[in-house]
Amino acid sequence: MKLVPLSEEYLPFLLEVRNHDSTRKFLENDSIFTIDECKNWFLKLESPWYVIIIDDIPVGYIRTNGDEVGCDIHPDYRRKGYARLSYIEYLKEKDYATLWVFEDNFALKLYESLGFKPQEEYKMVRGRKYVYMIYKK
Repeated sequence: MKLVPLSEEYLPFLLEVRNHDSTRKFLENDSIFTIDECKNWFLKLESPWYVIIIDDIPVGYIRTNGDEVGCDIHPDYRRKGYARLSYIEYLKEKDYATLWVFEDNFALKLYESLGFKPQEEYKMVRGRKYVYMIYKK
């Protein structure tokens, strides 16, 4: 498993994952984006994003915004432990990270097992509780 910096060549893959209904359900912004919108976003991207590569195949990506992190896995590759491996690799170099997760997302247990702690801070998004979590080494 390796994390490679997101490049323009991976944008169609990123959209395939990000625009999938099963991914958008768990994102704060559940909009569908076009390739042109994605390219414009990529040109302005300030925090690094990484493509998750397993055996030379992209299976998902890590998204960051400052200390905030998230991971989306392609539906064909879910439930294989790739998100866990990716977070472990990403967090090796980090002393601190944050994320937001819907309380009904099965990934909540993954985040807790990686050391993320739920905070009292939350917001309601589309009628669901969106919980803030912090990781400290």
